[in-house]
Amino acid sequence: MLRKRSEVLASLLLGTMLAFVLAGCPGGAGGDDDTPAGSSVDDFSNYEPRMEPNPNLVTARQGAQVSVGIPPELLPAQNSRAAAVTALFECLDPDVAEIISQNGTTCDLRGLMLGNARIKVTVGSRSATVIIAVAPEQTYYALPASREVRIGNVTTRNWRAIAHASSLPSDFDDFKTEPTYRLAWNWRNPNQSYGASGHPCGIDILGYFVDPGDSTNQQWVRTSYGFGGWFYDLNGTTSAMEDGVQTGADGVKLELVPSFVYDNGVPYIQIIHKLTNTSGTAVTGQKFGASMDAMMFNRDDAPLTTLPYGALMTNGYESGGITYAPTIKLRLVCKNMERVNDVSTLWLGPWASGTHRMHIYEDKQIDVKDEDSAMSFSYQNIDLAAGQTKEFTIRFTLAQ
Repeated sequence: MLRKRSEVLASLLLGTMLAFVLAGCPGGAGGDDDTPAGSSVDDFSNYEPRMEPNPNLVTARQGAQVSVGIPPELLPAQNSRAAAVTALFECLDPDVAEIISQNGTTCDLRGLMLGNARIKVTVGSRSATVIIAVAPEQTYYALPASREVRIGNVTTRNWRAIAHASSLPSDFDDFKTEPTYRLAWNWRNPNQSYGASGHPCGIDILGYFVDPGDSTNQQWVRTSYGFGGWFYDLNGTTSAMEDGVQTGADGVKLELVPSFVYDNGVPYIQIIHKLTNTSGTAVTGQKFGASMDAMMFNRDDAPLTTLPYGALMTNGYESGGITYAPTIKLRLVCKNMERVNDVSTLWLGPWASGTHRMHIYEDKQIDVKDEDSAMSFSYQNIDLAAGQTKEFTIRFTLAQ
C-alpha cells in the first residue's frame, strides 16, 4: 500500500481539464431544489472557475470545421521586436481530419472520423503538435466494445509521449480507452496495492493530458491519489468488489458495466450500476455508493466546490497571495441534468487518513479547500422484488 504524502508540488505542469460527470438513465429526474434540469454540463460552466482555452488541443465533430492557430511556444515573445512568423500546417493523421485551407497564421480543418489526429505546425526550424479530437456527428453515440482500445497496444503508444512513467500504475497497459484518447479506466480489486484508503474495490480513471504551454508534454495522468480510484460499498460492506462485481449475503448483487458514449460531441466513460436481487425474496432499503481520495494531476489538496449539477474538483491553488487558475477540472454531475438519476447523498470533505470511506452514505455539500480532499456519493432506499434489477448510471468526461 502506498504511504500517504501530504506535500503538494509547488510548481505544477500546465495541464488538461478533467471533468467527471455522474449521470443516470435516460429521462432521469431533476433534483429536489428549484434548479431547472440542464441538457449539458457546459450549461453550468459560468459557475466554474475560469480556465483559459488550450491552444494545443481542439475538438471537432465529424463533418464540422475547426480552426487551429500557431501555438504560443512558436510565437515571438510579446516584448520581442522579431517579425511576425509564418507557419506551415500539416495533418499527420489524414484519415481522422483534413486541412481545408491555411494562410500562414491559422489553419481550417474538417473532422472526418471519430478519432484523434496530430496537426504539425512548423515555423522555420521549430515545430509543435496540436491535437484535434474528432467526436461523432450524432447527437448521441455509444461506442461498440470492439472499438475500445487497450492502452498497452502498440497502436496507442506509437506517437503519444508516456512521460514520467514511474508515476503510472503498474497495470497501466490494461486500461481501456476510446478513439479520442481523453479517458481510460481499469478495475481496482482488494488484492491490489493502490491508493492510501484501504483495500481497493472499484474502478480507477485516467485522463489524457495535453500541456497548453508545451505541446511536447502529453501524458496520461491520475484523477485519484495513488491510482486508488473509487472505493465501492454495498449495504455497509466494502473491500469486497472484484472486477466490478460484489454480491451481499442476502443475494443482492452490484455490477458495474463501463462503456464509452458521446453525448452532444462530449466523450464520456459511462458506468451502469446494475443492482440485482438474485434471491427469491423481496428486499427493501438497499444502498450502495463509492468514495474517492481526490488528487487532480499532482494536487493532493484538490479544491472541491458545490455546484448546481453536483460538485467540481480542480487543481487551482493559492501561493504567496497569488491565485493560480485551474488547469484540470473534474466534474461530478449528479443532479439537475438530463439522463441523470439524482444521487441520494453527496459528501465533500477531508481524506482524514482514509476515513472518508466512512462517509459514503452521508450528505455534506460544502466547499473544501486547502486540505487533503475526498468525495463520496450514494444511492439509498432501493427496494427490489425477487429477481428484479434496477440500473443507476454515472459518467466521466474530460475536456480542456
